[in-house]
Formats: sequence, C-alpha cells, structure tokens
Amino acid sequence: MGYYRIYWLVKWQLLYCVFPSWILVSGQIRYSIPEELQLGAFVGNIAEDLGLNVKELSPRNFRIAPGPNKRYLDVNLDNGILFVKETIDREQLCGSSLTCLLSVEAVIESPLNVYRVEVEVWDINDNAPHFPKNEIRLEISEVAVPGARFPLECAHDPDVGTNSLQSYRLLGNQYFGLDIETRNGDEKLPVLMLEKTLDREKESTHSRFTGSA
Repeated sequence: MGYYRIYWLVKWQLLYCVFPSWILVSGQIRYSIPEELQLGAFVGNIAEDLGLNVKELSPRNFRIAPGPNKRYLDVNLDNGILFVKETIDREQLCGSSLTCLLSVEAVIESPLNVYRVEVEVWDINDNAPHFPKNEIRLEISEVAVPGARFPLECAHDPDVGTNSLQSYRLLGNQYFGLDIETRNGDEKLPVLMLEKTLDREKESTHSRFTGSA
C-alpha cells in the first residue's frame, strides 16, 4: 500500500489605504488615521479644533502629555498641527481588536486645561498571511476514495476585518480540490479533498501545489 506526500506553498498580495480624517465627539477630539504613517505625517490641526490661539501655544506650554504608551504623537507649536512622532503599528498597539483607539491628553497652562484626544487607528493590509510551516506534508493511502477530506492547518493573518485572510486557493493539480470551513465565527480552515483515485505505481508523489491566502 503506497502513500503520497503533498506540498503546500503560499502567495499573497498587500494593499494599502491612506485617508486621514477627524471628527469632534462629545466635547473631545477624535481623529482617524491609518497605521504605519510616515514620521511627521499630518493627523489634524489640534489648535484649531480646540479653539486655541496658535500664538498662545508656546507661551502657555501647550503639549501632548506623556502616557503609558509610546509617545506616538506630538504637536508643532508654530502652527498647532498634531503629527505622527513615532510609527504606529496597529497590531502591536491593539492586537486583533476590531477597533483600535490611541488615547492621549493635550495640556495647556495659565490657566490649566486638559483635553482628551482619541485617535482611531485604521488597519491596513500590511501583514502577509502565513502558515505555521512553510511546507505541509500528508501521507494518503492509494485506496482512499474520492471525496475523502484532509484538514490542513490554518494560515494566520494579524490584520483584521476585510484586510484579514479571506480565502485559500489550490492551483495546478487534477487529483485534489480545496474546501473552506468556517469555524469560531470567522476562522477559515482549508480542507484538502481527494477528487480522483490515486495510483502509486503511476505517480508516488504529488508536489505541484501552490496555495494562495
């Protein structure tokens, strides 16, 4: 009785989107920016949005207060522009959470005022999906009948929402097909399906698989 070894490789594409915006919510400022913006990138005109006079920013020691996180943002006291001081990696900041908020406080003195500022960090498709192993090997008996199913390990994608892994494809083999099972809400499990009877004497190894996640 013979067995076959199956190989599975991965390809992917990356997409990017950059559209900053801001809104005023319940007396506090909320901005929205994509992750991975370049240092110095515009976030918003915080002085204008808070109704502050740009000429008073420096004399009144206007600043972004240090917090528990890295100091991702800073303000230009000459024009009141809030800008990116440190590259923001959404996955590092918020993990797999669908909503990622970076909360900071803006402080001005004489008199003292503290303003709460929230920055929603959008996910971009900056992570490639990957399997736990670069190569998957299966041993399948030649007496296996068409329709037999062989679950494969899931690929992992740190991105969220529509930027996360959406599907798998199997290319270039007449003996096998691919089915996708959805588990735990949105986890997608690839399942290899035998579509044609195997004959070890004719071909003992199938290794012409290319997968796409």
